[in-house]
Amino acid sequence: MLDKATAYNQKLLARDPKNVDALQHMGWVELKRGNPQAGLDYLTRALTLTIQLGNDEQRAETLDALGQTYQFLNKFDDALRSLQDALAIKRKVGNKGGMALTMELMAQVQDSLGHADQALKNYQEALSLHRELGDKRALGGNLLDLGLFYENHGQYDQALSLSKEALSLLQELGDPTNESICLGNIGSIYFDKADYENAMSYFQQGLRLREQLKDPRMIADSLYNLGQTFVGLGQYNQGIDNYLRALELWRKIGDKRGLAVTSYGLGTLFEYQGRYGAALNAEQEALNTFRELKERSFTMAQIQSGYGNALSLIGRGNEGQKNLDEALAIARELKNDPLMAQIRNLQGDRLFYSGDFKAASDLYQQAMQAATRSKDRQQTVISTFNLAKVAVQQGRWQQAINSMKGLAQQADRAGLKNLSVECSVYLGEAFLNSKDYSRARQQLQDSLRDSEKLGMQSLLAKSHYLLATNLRLSGNQAEASHHYTEAHRILDDIRKEAHSDDVLKRSDLATIYQESTRRSQSPKA
Repeated sequence: MLDKATAYNQKLLARDPKNVDALQHMGWVELKRGNPQAGLDYLTRALTLTIQLGNDEQRAETLDALGQTYQFLNKFDDALRSLQDALAIKRKVGNKGGMALTMELMAQVQDSLGHADQALKNYQEALSLHRELGDKRALGGNLLDLGLFYENHGQYDQALSLSKEALSLLQELGDPTNESICLGNIGSIYFDKADYENAMSYFQQGLRLREQLKDPRMIADSLYNLGQTFVGLGQYNQGIDNYLRALELWRKIGDKRGLAVTSYGLGTLFEYQGRYGAALNAEQEALNTFRELKERSFTMAQIQSGYGNALSLIGRGNEGQKNLDEALAIARELKNDPLMAQIRNLQGDRLFYSGDFKAASDLYQQAMQAATRSKDRQQTVISTFNLAKVAVQQGRWQQAINSMKGLAQQADRAGLKNLSVECSVYLGEAFLNSKDYSRARQQLQDSLRDSEKLGMQSLLAKSHYLLATNLRLSGNQAEASHHYTEAHRILDDIRKEAHSDDVLKRSDLATIYQESTRRSQSPKA
């Protein structure tokens, strides 16, 4: 279709090089082809002609197209200037529908620049104009965009309400393309709310529709979302399969942003599995791409904080601090409390791995405050757990036990399978240190089984080590030696995969490695 449009408009331009409509269409075609610079050339010529001809309507349309082209080129200031000029013309001639369209485009650019308040004002004014005009198709698109804005800013109830209104409208209009986008958006909101069953349902509906439309970009997006949801459900192999299928499609169509986001998802999954070298490589690739895109968005903050966390996990926390701090600055600009809570928790983890439990606890408290403000269930559970694991390290074992009772189940219901297992490990450690060897053994056997089932190597090593210590203190030296040997072997594999000894200097792994090395070599020690 794009080839036909190109051929048709080139014929028009061959006959009349000053055909503004043909120049505008060529600009749009090049933009859809992924060649925004080529599109910019056509649109700049069109703008010059509209000024010469004094045609305000075509000038405003061209400025809209230029604004979107500059946005694709990550020239956000130029994009905003073009759109502001377009809006001024449309206000002058009283084109309310055109004004609403330009306001939506401006809102997208303003949000990318971190100007959330201005973006929201334009989205809402555009929505009022569409409702006034009764333009259902334009209203559906506006509802989609505003719902996505609220989701990105952590306001999930508003996002869900607007997106479901949009879905009903799009189904009424018979618009399968935007309907599939809306289904994906609703799935994402449920995912953010940790309602993975509903998320899976909407993502699968969206995928079926997109496969009928045969759109590889949209199919890849659905596969990525399904990969995330499988990870939330603890089905890591299915998660990897969907991520890899998405990566294949992103590469085929040359979508760098899609590749980066999926690479970040894979990196997070590798972290759960204790594959810290692979995680660092995947998340560094994602961050490098987003730096090229020059986004200051929700996704940029997530990716940058994820990379900072990957550095912490591999034992290079000092290097990770800068990335975590920069991600927090973006979260503050966006005024996104769940995102701020997430980053504060990761900052706390960095200090936890370095052995500074007091400073880590202070950051976990700040994370809890942000999570409480936003009523974000996931970050509330994570913050509660983080404070409890500090209590374990500081010898406040009964306090930790009281905090963690039922927390594993809460984490499981929130779709945090990795945290559920980690909570079980620390609860077992608290029982062990308080000399409740019977409950410690049961708890650690459960965590051993679950971490092995999910392939979580770091937690598997901790479970073996703590179970070995429990057995040794209970007088079962021979069985204890076996578990010490397993703990040592797993941590050695983690070190080799990370290509660094730094990973074993983490406070939560250093003692395990040293003790398991000594005691596996000397069962009677």
